[in-house]
Amino acid sequence: MSKLSENFGKTFIVTGEIAPPRGPNLDEFNHELEEIKKLMPKLYGVNVVDIPGSLLLMSSLAASIILKQNDVEPIYQLVCRDRNMLALQADLIGAAAFGIENVLALTGDHPACKSSDHPGAKPVFDLDSTTLIMAMKAMNQGRDITGKELNMSTSFFVGAALSPGATPSDGEIYKAKRKLNVGVDFFQTQAVFEPSLIENFLDKYEKLIGEDLRDKILVGLVPLYDYDLVQFLRTIPGIIISDKTGNRIKNAPDPVEEGINIAAGYMDKIKEIGLAGVHLMPAGRVEALLRLIEEI
Repeated sequence: MSKLSENFGKTFIVTGEIAPPRGPNLDEFNHELEEIKKLMPKLYGVNVVDIPGSLLLMSSLAASIILKQNDVEPIYQLVCRDRNMLALQADLIGAAAFGIENVLALTGDHPACKSSDHPGAKPVFDLDSTTLIMAMKAMNQGRDITGKELNMSTSFFVGAALSPGATPSDGEIYKAKRKLNVGVDFFQTQAVFEPSLIENFLDKYEKLIGEDLRDKILVGLVPLYDYDLVQFLRTIPGIIISDKTGNRIKNAPDPVEEGINIAAGYMDKIKEIGLAGVHLMPAGRVEALLRLIEEI
């Protein structure tokens, strides 16, 4: 049983994130990994991103194995964009063989999206995140997606993404419900910068579906470290940063410190409203992750 699955619902969960290197040189990656290792008593898992924004990086599976071998519990991100159902299941078997249990199922950004460095790459999308969750749940029962037996069952603890700032919100609510119906174990949200956004989403979810989703959600937090980051994040669909929050960063004598203070305040609010925990995305600033962990 993974540390994340064993403790989920029993304590306030905190997860982090790391990006694999863009090339085979591991010096910078290993340095970041050494810093994260110091936090593992307080972290319950570390997301390993899978070619986010269609930007080429080392495979999430390879980087997750490196984390596992360094006693850092990975949350292996797996996107449907690049692999058909055979390749997805083959990678999952590989992950299970190396003792990787936490998997975040994602559909993935299209290769033609604005951030892509391979816009001509052919997308696959043989499965989507919901059918990938179904595949993992079948593997946990000792079968592949077609129903044929594996030589051993897997033990995946399966997560999915949630975008509380999506508009209209009804579509995101029904997508979340479909993922719950096929057995997803937890959600990690897109970066949230206004606590009222997640509260409004949860209230609407409860009215439409008649269920409380709070105990399944890890809220994504990004410590804002300068106003350029604020402006960039505002271009991403579903991300809302108010003028008040933006101006706090813009006018701060030390924007990094102010960003950490803002994120720490959000963590307190998230605890108050009874959510499962937070997912901290340091956006390349490991020192911000270190500081936030100290606040817990």
